[in-house]
Amino acid sequence: AVKFEVVEKPNDWTKEIKRNTSNSPTLQARYDYWVAFNDYAFQNHAFAKQFNKRKASTDHWMTMSVGSSACHISILQVRKDNQLVVEWYISDDKELFHKFHSHKTEIETDMGMELDWRELPDKKASRIIVSHPADFDNKDRWPEQFDWMMDMAIKMKKAFKKYM
Repeated sequence: AVKFEVVEKPNDWTKEIKRNTSNSPTLQARYDYWVAFNDYAFQNHAFAKQFNKRKASTDHWMTMSVGSSACHISILQVRKDNQLVVEWYISDDKELFHKFHSHKTEIETDMGMELDWRELPDKKASRIIVSHPADFDNKDRWPEQFDWMMDMAIKMKKAFKKYM
């Protein structure tokens, strides 16, 4: 008799998330959005070449590595404001923020837009932000939201990396 061995078991982590989010529509909605984002974004060769896939979570943000521990790109779904945000997040290095800021004109020219530069002197982190209105409840609009986030993340990585 041929004996079959189960190589892949159900993912407990997914079951755990489903269980934990079942009582919170917001957490479930965030998780579903990131699952859909991953499915969509990582089929895109240009995006997949620039960024590593992250696990979907119930957080309102997802971080993308840019090859430095000092900073990363975060993409955020800010549901209370109906906003998508893509930000260059500098963890704890005001000097690095100032270095980037000294190239503000070149970076904004490269990206083809103005950015919102937030040094946040009272906090450890600094953030450089671009945002876009979003209707998260309308799933038909998700692909264009994903396209916008992917486009911003790629542009941001290319524009900032020169000064790292």
